[in-house]
Amino acid sequence: MTSGYRSHRGYLVLADISGYTAFLTGTEIEHAQGIIQELTALIRERLTPPMRFVKFEGDAVFCYAPGAVFPDGERLVELLEVCYVDFSNRLLNMARAATCHCTACASIDTLGLKFVAHYGSYVIERDGDREDLAGADVILVHRLLKNSIVERLGIRAYALFTAPCLEQLPAGFDLPKHVETYESFGEIGGGVHDLEPVLREMRESHRAYVSSAEADVELSFEVPAPPAVVWGYMVDPLQRWRWEGRRLHRTPDEDERNARGRTGPGATSHCTHAVGAAMREIVDWRPYSYYTMRGTSRFFGGFVTSGRVTETAELTPTDDGGSIVHIRGRLTDRGAFSRLAFAPARFLLQRGVRDWRSNWDKIIEEDGLRREPGAAQDASRRTMANG
Repeated sequence: MTSGYRSHRGYLVLADISGYTAFLTGTEIEHAQGIIQELTALIRERLTPPMRFVKFEGDAVFCYAPGAVFPDGERLVELLEVCYVDFSNRLLNMARAATCHCTACASIDTLGLKFVAHYGSYVIERDGDREDLAGADVILVHRLLKNSIVERLGIRAYALFTAPCLEQLPAGFDLPKHVETYESFGEIGGGVHDLEPVLREMRESHRAYVSSAEADVELSFEVPAPPAVVWGYMVDPLQRWRWEGRRLHRTPDEDERNARGRTGPGATSHCTHAVGAAMREIVDWRPYSYYTMRGTSRFFGGFVTSGRVTETAELTPTDDGGSIVHIRGRLTDRGAFSRLAFAPARFLLQRGVRDWRSNWDKIIEEDGLRREPGAAQDASRRTMANG
């Protein structure tokens, strides 16, 4: 007899608010529960999409994603980092805005956030429009919430990636090793990503941003998918090749990660255009809002050059769950000759937008991407740039 269930493999993620029990029992329950509900709703908004929401579990949010959603596991790391930074900024803003002097509102800063991420098998149980997951790996990811990371490593805000999940991440992404032992599962190894340095870096890092008013060229087009999904297609060289098209690119870009093994400031990209080539370096990185690169493009064997250009690619969420992509370039040399030499490059880029729109339509259909009505968020809340 067949059960009707089919096994899937993918990412299982639990986001858990730390300090919840002490916060709830030591404060006024009405205010405390309202604060927790706002925070768990924020976590759900930040993780889905591209992940799929399963359920709230008190102070935790359980989500999953098929393996194909993160062909480059670094996008999962980025997603959790964005969620943590936005969570921390929300705590900060709630504390600053609090006019109530109750114990709950005064204790907001005692809360924290941690993640457990595992890659494994699961089956989907459906009850109408609701989904739930079952399987040994689902049990394991819940067991992993009870761990000794704080005691052993002294890290309070973290993402624990199990060994199978680490296999999906970039090879250069090196994390402190950690092992836990559980009944029925034995030893479970993984790596611990400390999120506090991520928060400090994003709050303190230098900004490089080209606005519409500063741009020498600006190209915009709409994509019927949310920023957290579109971002992966913007920063992955193979996906970028798909929507930018072979008319502009002979081959996919050759991207090189930075010294930490990540895509971010210091990472470079070398692209071979149909009529030239370009070398760019990332100088600002704000998932899922924008990134900025600096570099030089040469066309027609170097007879035409764009000069040194600062380029910002920005994603703006739409009210119906889509994204508007803005690509802006500004010349470093503001002289008349430089602007004249840049004219052919501007013309080629403006022609390319028509192809980009057509290619995106194909990608949306082929990859099953779609808008999530009501999922669009205020841009200032969907980015690591807050705080």
